[in-house]
Amino acid sequence: MDANRAHMDKTLILGYGQATMVDEATAAEIRALDEVFFQTPGRLSRALPYSLLAAGRRICGPTEAPIAQRFNQHTLILTLSGKGVLDVNGQSNLLQQGTIAWLDSSMLYSHGCEPHHSHWSYLWLGFVGHGLDTLFDNLGVGGNPVFATATQHDLQPLFEDILKEVETSGFLADSRCFALLAQLISTLVSERADGGDLSGAVQRLQRVLETVRTDLSHPWSVAELAAAANLSQAQLFRRFRQRMGTTPLDWLRHERVNAAKRLLVVTEEQIGRIAARCGYPDPFHFARDFKRLAGVTPSEFRRQGRSAALASR
Repeated sequence: MDANRAHMDKTLILGYGQATMVDEATAAEIRALDEVFFQTPGRLSRALPYSLLAAGRRICGPTEAPIAQRFNQHTLILTLSGKGVLDVNGQSNLLQQGTIAWLDSSMLYSHGCEPHHSHWSYLWLGFVGHGLDTLFDNLGVGGNPVFATATQHDLQPLFEDILKEVETSGFLADSRCFALLAQLISTLVSERADGGDLSGAVQRLQRVLETVRTDLSHPWSVAELAAAANLSQAQLFRRFRQRMGTTPLDWLRHERVNAAKRLLVVTEEQIGRIAARCGYPDPFHFARDFKRLAGVTPSEFRRQGRSAALASR
């Protein structure tokens, strides 16, 4: 096999419930659905600005608990039918058919079916890339995450094409997913772009976030983060609250655990080595934080990930 070929970790999760939801438009029965596909970017992805990490389809009802898991990635959500609610840092946003929501899932958020509606059906894409955080801030997406673009342009085929690439795991999946993602993002930018520049303080904070994400094994302190951003510690806390909805150390803890989740699923490394790579020289401290944030131990998370991958083959 070509060494440049992307290795695909396709985890398909299907959940079917009772057919209790009715689409007002079609009066057809709708069954609960949750399909998730993970992709590990290959070597070719290093040359591309954006990389897809996961994608999926979901139909949920008002009785299902909202999703609030925090990851170090950006997410686009296209509502197909029904209505959903996205809460970001305490601000509620209604997601209706044809709208796209752009979410930075490292922030405090939750989303689920609108309580008074029968269902919410949507497609989603999780991705990372150079400059996305800056673009997210510059477009004011944190305070206004919903785009009406999809009601003016038929963007569903782009989402479906990306899902198809992930499901079939073709040799050129990385490059094709990048091209489709770039088209999606370009459409959103054209709707929202206002030519504004980020403030110096926000730019400095953004550089610190990117620096930390590339060296999670370093024992970062608040004083060190503040110095790197050329801010006082009080200013750093305030900027983090405004930008991320949490404190610097809480954000760092989530970043480390999320990085560990990915390594547990896509590598065979010993858990102790993964802990050290993610900034936890003490395995006990790692296991404690991991279980508190993920709900299971690292070994159990790895076992569940492998079981799901085998079940999808």
